[in-house]
This record gives sequence, C-alpha cells and structure tokens, in this order.
Amino acid sequence: MKYFKANVKFGHVGRNNYYNGFLYLYANSKKDAARIAREYPRVKHDQKDAILGIEEINYVDFMRGLERNKVNSYFSCYNIQEQRSCFAEIQDSIFREAGVDDDLRGYKKKHSLRKVYNYDPEYDLYRHKKNIDCYVA
Repeated sequence: MKYFKANVKFGHVGRNNYYNGFLYLYANSKKDAARIAREYPRVKHDQKDAILGIEEINYVDFMRGLERNKVNSYFSCYNIQEQRSCFAEIQDSIFREAGVDDDLRGYKKKHSLRKVYNYDPEYDLYRHKKNIDCYVA
C-alpha cells in the first residue's frame, strides 16, 4: 500500500462555495485514492473537478496529515451549529466556484406545484372525483 495526499473540494460552506482541504489516504494507486476520496463524506460528489490533485507521500507525512485533520474543527463537527462556530478557522480556505454567475444568486427554485395544480381545470375535475379508477385526459 502507498500513501497519498489528496487536494479535494469539500462542501457545506455556502451556496456555490467550496472548502479547499486535504485528505490523507492509503491505496494501491492514484486512481484508487481518487475513488476513495470522492466517496469521502462532505466531498462534492457530483462535480467532475472535485479532486484537485493527488500526490504520493511517505508514512511520516501521512501521519502528520492525519493529526492535522484531527485538530481541524471542520472535520470534527457534527452539525451546522458547530460548523458555524469554527467558520473563522477555515475562512481563508473557502473559495467561490468557477463559472457561477452572480445573476443567479437571487434565483429560487419553486418547491411546490400546488398553485399550478389548483388552477388546472383537469386537476380540479380529478380532485373532486377521487372514486374514478382510471383518469383519461
């Protein structure tokens, strides 16, 4: 087994932001280390560029890195309140995602279509006749 240091994008630090942090892993190859890093909690799983870089290190650096991550409060908090209290510690490692427009900051997704259904006459007909086995439009 070899030891690796992975530079990874972590989430849960605000919309369209990421925390640039390091994971210390052991694996057979860089490809296996990248796969393990992508499955790690808090890593931005859905982004192709979530793994910023991987380098092979020795055992001493591996152990030092694990100790640094134990001290880092970002990795030791269990809820959002604890994370907000340690936000000042990680502030210098938080970056904005590339290619994100500031125009979309005020955009909010509609979470409910109830208003649309209430004004749809076909839905109104279906809603009042719940005993129908099959509804044909």
